[in-house]
Amino acid sequence: MLDAETGEASMSREYAMSRVKDALEKSNGNHLKAQRLVLQWMEKDQSLLFGLVTPHLQSIITHAINHVAAPEGAKKVPAGAKKIAPKQTGEFGGAMLGALKGGADSVAFGQPDGAVSRPGATSQKHIDTMRALAAAQKGGGSKGKKK
Repeated sequence: MLDAETGEASMSREYAMSRVKDALEKSNGNHLKAQRLVLQWMEKDQSLLFGLVTPHLQSIITHAINHVAAPEGAKKVPAGAKKIAPKQTGEFGGAMLGALKGGADSVAFGQPDGAVSRPGATSQKHIDTMRALAAAQKGGGSKGKKK
């Protein structure tokens, strides 16, 4: 009987993959549109649902059991893990969080202090250069341009 079940699951898997291929073809390779199509088809086609879900049933069941068995609000901490006090992270941890948040005083990753200018901190030299380029463009003075 196990072989019959395996054969049925295999056929269902092949059918599901052919339907996914159909969805990709109908959506011209657009993954999001193909996903929506498969979801629509799955509502009416139990074989498609079965073929897509079967390889993942063990994980789905394990997740459901863990979810129901865990007390509400319990944080899952791996065995042997130690809680790190904020003091132990040192300055590096705070600087890293500040850089990730992108605060006003944060530094870009890999850049020394002050190497990245903030918006609005444009130098006068840069402004003059941009104006000269714009003026040259208006006058048709760019190199290599055919008239």
